[in-house]
Amino acid sequence: MSIIQVKNVPPAMYEELRHRAAEEGLTIRDYVLRLIERDQRLPSKKEWLDRVALLEPVAVSQSAADMVREARDERDRELIGRTASPPAEGRVGARGR
Repeated sequence: MSIIQVKNVPPAMYEELRHRAAEEGLTIRDYVLRLIERDQRLPSKKEWLDRVALLEPVAVSQSAADMVREARDERDRELIGRTASPPAEGRVGARGR
């Protein structure tokens, strides 16, 4: 087995690792090995960018900013509609019975 040693770990980072490892019932060594294993299952940044470059472009009719703005406006109208309507008549809360 190979050895990896990390020096000069900031105290707050070490304590957070220790805390998270304890929450999982693991040693810091096993917790860090799990983090490394999880990271290695993901594509590298270069691999991910290479995959994205192969994708077909998506044609859209408006900019992303316009779509987000439209969605937020719709959400705001819905929320205002919910809060502006009076309570339904005849409804009595649990305390009013």
